[in-house]
Amino acid sequence: MKHLHITGCRRSGTTLLFEMIATCFRHDDHCEHEQSIFVPVDIAGNSLYLSKKPSDITHIHKIFRADPNLYLIYVRRDPRAVITSIHPTRSDIYYASFERWLRYERAVTPLIQHPRFHLIAYEQLVSEPDTVQADLVRKFPFLETLHPFSKFHEYAQSSEKAQISLKGLRPISRDSINAWQHHLPRIQFQLDRYPELKQVIRKYGYEANDDWLLQLQGVLPKVQEYGEKRPGWLQQKETSLRFKLKTNAYLKRRQ
Repeated sequence: MKHLHITGCRRSGTTLLFEMIATCFRHDDHCEHEQSIFVPVDIAGNSLYLSKKPSDITHIHKIFRADPNLYLIYVRRDPRAVITSIHPTRSDIYYASFERWLRYERAVTPLIQHPRFHLIAYEQLVSEPDTVQADLVRKFPFLETLHPFSKFHEYAQSSEKAQISLKGLRPISRDSINAWQHHLPRIQFQLDRYPELKQVIRKYGYEANDDWLLQLQGVLPKVQEYGEKRPGWLQQKETSLRFKLKTNAYLKRRQ
């Protein structure tokens, strides 16, 4: 069984990509909305299973390198868009911090050159969906196209959770690319806390220079502590042990 798994920082477009792939490529089964790679999947034979769990990128390295039937996609999005994206179920908070975006980027960097890994830029996904789809087929030739990505909303049968996250099934739009400009107080808060954000914006090619910072002149930061505090030492140890056990169980099932 081939297993194609999608990861990325939360609010990076992983749900959109997952629904596009589940709708537009032939496969045998897929998870309803989110499912960790460590959850056992019982599909026999030469089949294809699809799943996604953004946070798996921080724990997936060992099993990814060891399992020749595991294929991985990572969605990368402008961190300004990530840190200002709001989930419809909690419209009063921002779900992701720049620290999380950076932590996930550090986790994915060692995997980028792996032949079973594919990186997708959110901005290209919503601007040139069919080009992204063609690139996916070239990277993973086992994918069989049913519908073009650009028309996925016409064929999708997404779960209720996915539709909430996507704010409904609708044609793909570039409108979200610069939506961060409507959340400048949040941007200012994150810049105050993580000054390296402005260097990252240039490094990753989202801006050629720092002129975009002019929009922040006179903007007061909107302080939010949710999502800013890293787990304590004891919790990190517990998480590390838990995923070590999950990793061992996964590898044992694949023997």
